Amino acid sequence: MTSPGGQPFPYGPRPTPQYGYGQVPPPPAPARRSALAWILAGVSVVCVVILVAGGIWWFTSRKADDASAPVPGQLTKEFPTAPSVAWTVRPSDVGGSKFFSTNVTNAQYNSAGAATDGRFVLTGVDRNRLSSVVAIDADGRTSFPQKNLACADQVVGGRTVCRVAQSDDPTMYMLDLASGQTSSGISVSDNNFGLVAYNGDAAFRTSSSTITRFSDRRIEWSRPVSMDESPGGDFHQALATRDLVIFYYGGASYVASAHDGKLLHSALDRPTIAPDGSVITRASHDRGTVVIRPDGSVRTAPSGVIGVPALAARGYESVLFIGGQYFDAAGNAAWKAGDATVNNTSATPVPMVSPRITVVGTDTGFAGFDTTTGEMRWTNDSVPTGVGSWNQSSTLSDGRYLIFPSARDIVALDTTTGKTAWRIPSPLGSDERIGALLAVGDAFVIVGTDRIVGYKATGGAAGAPGAKSGTAGKNSSDDSYYTRCGSKPVFTPQKFRTESGGLVVTMKITATCPGGDALISSGTSVTISDSTGLIATGTFDFAANPVGVPKPGNGSEEKKSGTTVDLLFKQGQFFRTPDTLPPPGGGNGSSGTGGLGGHSYLVDCVQPDGSGKAKVPAPSDSPIAASGPGPQTGLNPMSGLSALRIQADSDKAFILGSLNNRWVAQLSSKRVGLVADGRTWDEKAILDEFLALRLRFADVRLLYSDEWPVFNYQGWWVSVAAATFPGPDEANQWCRSNGFDRDHCFAKLVSSTASPEGSTRYW
Repeated sequence: MTSPGGQPFPYGPRPTPQYGYGQVPPPPAPARRSALAWILAGVSVVCVVILVAGGIWWFTSRKADDASAPVPGQLTKEFPTAPSVAWTVRPSDVGGSKFFSTNVTNAQYNSAGAATDGRFVLTGVDRNRLSSVVAIDADGRTSFPQKNLACADQVVGGRTVCRVAQSDDPTMYMLDLASGQTSSGISVSDNNFGLVAYNGDAAFRTSSSTITRFSDRRIEWSRPVSMDESPGGDFHQALATRDLVIFYYGGASYVASAHDGKLLHSALDRPTIAPDGSVITRASHDRGTVVIRPDGSVRTAPSGVIGVPALAARGYESVLFIGGQYFDAAGNAAWKAGDATVNNTSATPVPMVSPRITVVGTDTGFAGFDTTTGEMRWTNDSVPTGVGSWNQSSTLSDGRYLIFPSARDIVALDTTTGKTAWRIPSPLGSDERIGALLAVGDAFVIVGTDRIVGYKATGGAAGAPGAKSGTAGKNSSDDSYYTRCGSKPVFTPQKFRTESGGLVVTMKITATCPGGDALISSGTSVTISDSTGLIATGTFDFAANPVGVPKPGNGSEEKKSGTTVDLLFKQGQFFRTPDTLPPPGGGNGSSGTGGLGGHSYLVDCVQPDGSGKAKVPAPSDSPIAASGPGPQTGLNPMSGLSALRIQADSDKAFILGSLNNRWVAQLSSKRVGLVADGRTWDEKAILDEFLALRLRFADVRLLYSDEWPVFNYQGWWVSVAAATFPGPDEANQWCRSNGFDRDHCFAKLVSSTASPEGSTRYW
C-alpha cells in the first residue's frame, strides 16, 4: 500500500520486558493467621465506594433540588426490558493483550477490575508487557495516557492520580481521563511501601508511617501516622473521601482526616465508605462497630455482621444494618430483617434503601422489606454471584430495577414486586468471572480480562431509589393486531449508533390512518438522507419481522406516539457514521422528516402491495437487519466526496484534542485514482473501506493529508485507529496483534505542527 507518510527510520532499543502492574508491594511481616485474622482480612461490606472487588464507584457529595432524581452511583436511565450489547472494547482495540484491575494487589493475579465516577471506566491494560491504564466512556470511546501509569482506585470528576508503572520514580501525575493528558508531575517520596488515593480536591500518598496530601502543583502537608501491625494478607488499598483518608494493608488499617492528617482510628479491619461519607469499620478484638463521621467524630455501635447500603435515597444515606438489625439515620435500632439475611460471616449485602422498599441479601437471593415497618414484601431466589478476585457481592440499580450477576447470567428484578424482569447471558461466557459491574451514566458496564462490554438503557429517565413506577421499555408490546394502512407511515429517526454489523437507526414509526398501520411486506425499502446527500438505504423483510403501529390515542403515551424499532443497515448500505449525524428533530412530514429543534432528515419508505396484520413488536436483543441493498445502491463521485469531507471535518476536532502529537496505527491511505490491492480506488471505495474499518475497530478516524503537515503528499484520505501509544513500537505491535501485515498497518505520528521527518515507522 502506498503511504503518504515520511520514510522509515531505524528501530530504537526495545525496553526490557517488565511484568505486573505498578510496583508489587513487599509481603507483610510474617504472622500466625488465625481464623479471625482471615475473616478480618477478607471483610467486604457492600457499599457505595466498593461495589465489587476491583470495581470502584466514587462520587462527590452534591445537593439536589429534585428528591425524585437519581442519586450518585445510580444508573441514569431505566432497564425495564432486556438490553442488548451496545459496544465492546477488547484489549487489542487499545494495543493491549489483557485488562486487569487498577488495584495494585489484585493486578498481581491478573484479576479484572475497574474504577468509575459514573462518567468513565478506568482499568489497567497490559500493552506489550508494559502496564498502563485506559479510560472508557458510556459510549465505548477510549483514551489513555502517553505514559505507562499505575493509578489510584478512584476517579472523581474525570480525574485521578497516577505514577509511572513498574518504576521507583516518586513523581505523581494528575490524569485527565477524557483527553489522556497528564500534569507536569510532582515528586512525593516515602521510604515505605505506599498507595495513592484521590478525592477530587487533592491526592494522598499513604503508607504505614506517613500521609502526604498534594495537588498537581505542590505538597500541601505531610503527617506521621501509626497503625496496628498487619496480621498478614495480600490485599492492600487506599481510598479517600472529601473528609477522610483510608489506608488498608494486609488486614490492618487506619482512618485519618483528609484536611490535616489527624489519625482518627486504627484497627484490624477493612473499612467501608457509606453513602453519607462516613467510614464504617470494626473495633479491634470485636468490641463493636465504629462509625467515623465526615466531621471527624467517632461513635460506636453494637457488634455484628455489618451491611452498608450500596444505594440510598436522599435522607437514608446514614442507614446501617448490624446483625440483621435496621439502624436509622439517627442510629436508632428499628426492625430486624431476620437471621436469613446474614448470609456470610463478613457482610450483609444491602443493595438499596429507599422510603418505600429496602432490599437485603439473603442466603437464597434477595428480600424486599417495607422500610417503615420492616414487613417482608417479597423474596427472589436468584442467587447473586460474586465478582472480582474476592468474590464480592455487586448490584446496580436504576432506582426501580436491581441488576446483578447470577450464575452465568445478568438478572434484573423489579424492586416493587420482587419478580424477575429479565435475564441475559453474561457476555464473558460461562468460564470467566466478572471482574466488575459498574453504572456509567445510562449504561451498565461489565469488565473482564479479554473484553469490556456496555449495555445501554431500554427505558426513559430513572427516578430516585425505590421508584415505584417507571417508563415503558423500548419496543413495549401490546396484544392488539393492526392492519396495513392505505397511506404511508411516517418514519422519524431518533438516534444513530454503530455496532459490529453496521449502522443502527432507532426509528419511530407513526401511523397516518386512524386505525393504525402494519409493516408486513418482504421487499420494503427504507432510504435516509439529509441536505448533504444519502445516509443509508436498504431493503427490509417485514414479512419475517412484522411491525404493528398503534392507532393514535390508543394505549399508553409511548404507544400513542408510534412504534419504535431498530433498523440495521449493513456495510455497503450506509455512508455516514453517527458522529457526523446531528441529533434529529421531532417534526414529521412526507415519508418522514425530523426538524423541530434539531437536524432534518428525510426518510422514504416504499412498501410493496400486500395485506396482513401485525402486533407491536416485543423487545428484541437485536435490530431488524436489512435483507438487501436499497434502491440507491451506490454514491456518485460528488456524493462520495461529500461524505468523505464531512467525516474528515467531523473527526478533525477529535484528532486535535485526543490524537495530536501522539503515535497511532495508520490503517489505510488512499487517493482517488490509486491502483492498489487489485482495484482502482474511487470516492465510494475509499469511503467503504473507512466504514469497514470503523465497524471492525469501533473508533477509527479519517484525515485528509492536505490538512496535516506530517504527510508528504496531498490528496490522500488516511484512516487511523483512535488508540494512542507511548511510541511507534507499541503501535506496530498493535498492528501485528490485529492481523495486519506491514504494508497495511504501521506506526504514524499524528501532529498539526510536526514535519514528515521521523513521523512514520514501519515494522
